[in-house]
Amino acid sequence: MPAVKERPTVLLGACGIGLGHAGRMVPVAKKLAEKGWETIFSTYGDSTDFCLKEGFLTYRETELKYGSKEDGSLSLKETFKQAPRAFKAFLTQIGTEVAIMRLHRPDVVISDSRLSTLIAARLLGIPTVLVMHEFKVVLPIDEKKLPGLKFLKHFVERIALEVFGVGWDLADKVLITDFPPPMTVCKPSVVIPEFLRHKAVFVGTVCKPKVSLTKTEARKMLGLENGSTTVYFGLSGLPSERSRLAEKLFPIAKELSERGFGVLFSHGEPSKPNTPRKIGSMVVYDWITDRRLAYTASDVFVSVGGQTSIGEAMRYGLPMIIVPTPNHTEHDSIGDAVQSMGLGIKIAFDKVNMNTFSAALSTILSDHCGSTAQLVAKRVEGYDAVFSITRAVEGLIFD
Repeated sequence: MPAVKERPTVLLGACGIGLGHAGRMVPVAKKLAEKGWETIFSTYGDSTDFCLKEGFLTYRETELKYGSKEDGSLSLKETFKQAPRAFKAFLTQIGTEVAIMRLHRPDVVISDSRLSTLIAARLLGIPTVLVMHEFKVVLPIDEKKLPGLKFLKHFVERIALEVFGVGWDLADKVLITDFPPPMTVCKPSVVIPEFLRHKAVFVGTVCKPKVSLTKTEARKMLGLENGSTTVYFGLSGLPSERSRLAEKLFPIAKELSERGFGVLFSHGEPSKPNTPRKIGSMVVYDWITDRRLAYTASDVFVSVGGQTSIGEAMRYGLPMIIVPTPNHTEHDSIGDAVQSMGLGIKIAFDKVNMNTFSAALSTILSDHCGSTAQLVAKRVEGYDAVFSITRAVEGLIFD
């Protein structure tokens, strides 16, 4: 490995499917920048604009995404149909990553769930840190409806776990951005191949430090009224998924506000302004720059089940209502985990209406979800993923 420059450089390759991966790398990049590192991003999709908006030098790469139906839900059939194009995009990404690394000569590379980044770094002999939580890909096949495919489904999932595991093993260090059992958010996906376990460490969900504000102060900053139970709708996922979720959840949010609840609604659109719009007692944002204010101001969190946002809500002790993206196995399993931990209720997308949502909200507010969420918040507060990741990066060149 070449000598470390006076100002070390780190390249962060973040998966661009949704905003969760880039979203959890930004606090890491900011911490490293504070320590004097030059920080550079490579990503794709919405994540590119998000990283640019955060002020980082960012390279936009060829996009990779899973196939979807016309209604925006995940489609296994379309994903397989797009496989040749996806493989070509993957090879293009490797070439682009190599070019970026040759240009900037990073001392360390962080890959957030990107195999192309690890391959490019290995080709150039650059040390790497892998940050991820989804090792096992769970196919969106309902075993109850198609029992004959159960064996094939599990066989393919196992083969994929081992094959991709060989790629993940290219990393020098593997950090799992989830909490260890029994608080694991993404239980079915955090299945680590045997040969990776010696280098894999749980570091918890990546979160910025909590803001030292009261609920009243946070509500005032967001334009919310005080005194009412406040429900925070935080949309995430791909653009088509966010659009479909908004169509389903916005009318519910509006009716809740008419019933006297405080409502904070974020469309999760990073490329749009963060100027709030007031509709009765509901405050609507296209994008909330600092989600910590939203968590602090709220009493209940409504989510599709994105792993990062659920981990953040756990830190703030918020009970949750999870409405998973249709056919999205990770979101669905996270919803199950939230329920099993007593932190909230999952409602299937096609079952969501004002009646089912109101019933779930009433149960959460009258049950023990709130106190359980507070207990879990105390149990996870000792995890500092940003510190663990930055320490791992520094350890590769300074230890």
